[in-house]
Amino acid sequence: MEKVTGVTDARNSFRKIINEVQYQGEKYIVERHGQPAVAIVPVGIYEQWKREQEELFELIKSFQESSGDNDPDEIMAQVLAAQQAIREQ
Repeated sequence: MEKVTGVTDARNSFRKIINEVQYQGEKYIVERHGQPAVAIVPVGIYEQWKREQEELFELIKSFQESSGDNDPDEIMAQVLAAQQAIREQ
C-alpha cells in the first residue's frame, strides 16, 4: 500500500521519504491540490516497469511485422476473441 502525502509535506520530509523508499521499499503518492501528481517508488520497481514496457513494445513490433497486410480490425477481433476464450476457461 502506498503512503499518500501532499507536495508541501513531501518537500519538508524529502530526506525521510527517500530513506523509506530506498531502504524499506515504501511507495509514496504525492498529491497536489488533492489529486495524485507523482509516485515515488524504489528504483528496482521502476527498472522492472521499464523492462516490461520494452518487452511489450517488442511484442507489439513483432506482432505488427508478422501480421503483414492483414486488416488491423480483423486482427483486433481475433485478439479480443482469444482474450474472451481465455477468460471463459
